[in-house]
Amino acid sequence: MGLSDRDYFHSNNSRNRNNSRRNPPMSVTVRIVIINLALWLANGLLFPDDNFLTKLLWQPANVFEHSLRWYSFLTSGFVHSWSTFEHILFNMVGLLFFGYGLAIGSGFNGVGMVRSDNVEWRLGRGEYFLFYIFAIIFSGITYAIFSPYPCLGASGGVTAVVVMFAFLFPYKTVLFMFVIPVPMWVLGFLIVGLDLWGAMANANSEVAHSAHLGGAAFAVLYYYFLFKKRRSFVGFGANIKKLIIPKRKQKPKLKINKPDDENQNTPNKYNLTEAEFEKRLDNILDRYGSVGESGLTKDEREFLQEASRKYKSKK
Repeated sequence: MGLSDRDYFHSNNSRNRNNSRRNPPMSVTVRIVIINLALWLANGLLFPDDNFLTKLLWQPANVFEHSLRWYSFLTSGFVHSWSTFEHILFNMVGLLFFGYGLAIGSGFNGVGMVRSDNVEWRLGRGEYFLFYIFAIIFSGITYAIFSPYPCLGASGGVTAVVVMFAFLFPYKTVLFMFVIPVPMWVLGFLIVGLDLWGAMANANSEVAHSAHLGGAAFAVLYYYFLFKKRRSFVGFGANIKKLIIPKRKQKPKLKINKPDDENQNTPNKYNLTEAEFEKRLDNILDRYGSVGESGLTKDEREFLQEASRKYKSKK
């Protein structure tokens, strides 16, 4: 059976993919930025004097003593103080640069903003969204452990995105302080190093260094224990769903044996049996349907090319 015979390539699915290319869904990063800006504006315009909305959603001091405020580990990452525009500005700009890939480019049409390499494309929309949410929660818990003060802002999640970008694109040149060109891995070390120095030098600083370090630690853990091992939050959720909702057993279909069926172990460079080869191909095509070609790893793209050559040779 060729690739074109599989369910992923049926006409309805192809039509849906073509429509999604013409009308791509809004970026997850852009949606996160819109939510942050909307909450910031709502708080400032509706409650300019007492910051009611911010205080409702921020992470209070000694949050572990407030059993009803545990939700603030998440919500605090989406609110910013109305009185400090620089806080939300730098967080959202950093998220757009590294999560969305917003960059300054030049060409025949002059200098302008372009979309470059970014974490959202590399992880896929669904996985990137979960990565960001869990990074905010992890950084909030880290801050609560090491600091007795209230906490708010997206900087823990943004730091996780920046560090993840450094892992994914370590040799990409970026402008430190918008002036000095450095490899991305150098910028990653600088950011983490400055937060370490800040946390040790001034424990009472208004800057949530421990939250930033929590976000950076989350990115490190994710990269080594999930990404490099080809695991994901999306895949974990799918496995849980299978356990909760077991798949119905289908009656075996009649099969007509043909001479070609005797050759069930078609040679391939991965030294996989036919069943193992098919199973891995199905898993990669599942990911392709959710994250697109840009979300696949280099090995996964090479496997698809090998599968294409394999099935063409059978025709």
